[in-house]
Parts: sequence; structure tokens; C-alpha cells
Amino acid sequence: MTSSPGPTLLSLQPDDPAWQALVDLTLARVRDRLGKPVELDLQAVDRSGHWAFVRARLRDPGGAALSLDDTPFAEAAAAGGVSDLAAVLFRQQEDEAHEGAWLVVDQAILPTDVSWLAWPHRHGAPSQLLGLRG
Repeated sequence: MTSSPGPTLLSLQPDDPAWQALVDLTLARVRDRLGKPVELDLQAVDRSGHWAFVRARLRDPGGAALSLDDTPFAEAAAAGGVSDLAAVLFRQQEDEAHEGAWLVVDQAILPTDVSWLAWPHRHGAPSQLLGLRG
């Protein structure tokens, strides 16, 4: 599946209800994966049609650098095998059963590469949404 030109890319703002929903969903996924409270230093909360992408650097509460001690990633972090990034791709459901809910299509939490390079081909997401040249 390849991406095709689609709707305009929008950089969502905090006063947009979709912004809050996407940030909350991203934060919940990250906290669940790490098993600890974290904050998001948002780099992108973007939308293109029924697609959305959130990219953030992860921080400890209060904005301190992310510590992965006492998490499932402690050993990998000690070996330099993680980043402090999270990237989540969403698709908004259009059927009545989901009433426009945002569903996670793919995610990269603490990646050491640009995992989302393959997402346009794998999922049909617009390349420009992910900050990639189409």
C-alpha cells in the first residue's frame, strides 16, 4: 500500500479537541509501556484527514531528563540502546460504532531508528504527515 496526496497537513493546537485526545492517548500508551509517569515534550501533533501523528521527547515529571531506572528498559538504556522519543500514528474511525475515535495504527517508543519511515508504505499514511518527503 502506498501513500497518496491527501488532505492538507494541519499542525494541531492545544485548543483543538483532537489535540487533547491525541496527546492523552499518546501519554497513556507511553506510561503503560514504561510503567512510570512521564511528561511529553511535544515536537508534533499533526493531522491530515483521518490520520494523525504525535511525536515527542519523553521527560520525567517536572521536565527532568528521562530516567529508565526501574523500568523494563533499564538494561537497554544502560547499554545505550534506547532514545527518549515516542512517535504514534493514529487513524480516526469513521463508522458509527466508534464515533470518530482515534485508534493507534502503529507506534515507536524509545526507538533507536526512524521507525516511522515505513509507515506510509505499511499503513498508507501520508508521508508529509510523518515529516517525510513524499
